[in-house]
Amino acid sequence: MEYRELLLLRAARETGVLDALVSNAYTVDEVAREAGVTERAARITVDALLDMGLLEAVEEGVEPTNRMLGFVTKTDVRSIGRLPHALDTVEALVDLPETMESGEVPERPSNWTRNRLGARAAEDDASVRAAVTAAVREHPDAGDVLVVAGGPGRHAVEFARRGFDVTLLDDPDVVDAVEPLLERERVDLVAGDPLAGADGEFDVVFHAGVAREYGPDDNRRLLAAASDATSADGLAIHVDAFRDETVDAAVAAELLATTERGACYEEGAVGEWFADAGFADVRAGDVPGTEYRFVAGRRRATQ
Repeated sequence: MEYRELLLLRAARETGVLDALVSNAYTVDEVAREAGVTERAARITVDALLDMGLLEAVEEGVEPTNRMLGFVTKTDVRSIGRLPHALDTVEALVDLPETMESGEVPERPSNWTRNRLGARAAEDDASVRAAVTAAVREHPDAGDVLVVAGGPGRHAVEFARRGFDVTLLDDPDVVDAVEPLLERERVDLVAGDPLAGADGEFDVVFHAGVAREYGPDDNRRLLAAASDATSADGLAIHVDAFRDETVDAAVAAELLATTERGACYEEGAVGEWFADAGFADVRAGDVPGTEYRFVAGRRRATQ
């Protein structure tokens, strides 16, 4: 969405206009009364939401479309979509001056994790398939895969449907949110700290969009854990947008506003972290058809 639309939605969420529209307000007058805003504000906001496809006209007035579902329910993260997390990010960007001064991100909204999972669940199917294909091409003989910080499990499910034995490791609150969605998939869930790794050894340890969430020291811990979890001659791989290739200023701004130490890194720096963790044959390449690239390395058989 264009930034003015997002700021209008933020105002609608902050004033209670969105809550009114997804609960029991069908007309401009009802929205104004329920949210405590002026009739002009309610009318212009309702018209804008109609234009954006978030509302549709009905006999009684207006009602939410499926695009508004993420503001109605958070039970199934696949139904949330990108928009609630986009608004959470706007909120963090508004607070960015204070974050830049203090070095601490503001308190996150109560639905931050589920909204973020909803945005990740909405990733384009082709992008998910391409990232998995890139990993498979790097280790075509692999049999099992550990997906680290895999969120809603899109990549894990794609690996599983290709016949791999798959384990997904993520924070406990993430696992709690996605467990009901993955109960029929061939994916084992492990609740734990991604920086601490998982028990066992895997032919592929896969990370997508993970490096950017951490500072350099934690990225080294992440790869040390990956080394411990990678079988002899196995592969660890990072799929991400890297600073010298595909990243733009908007991504950097979002990371500054929403993470304590995250950043966009150059491929060379990530490659050095792989080497420091004991990986050999470190290399980088494109993820065809996407904006992403990968850095990967093999665990030395003598480790």
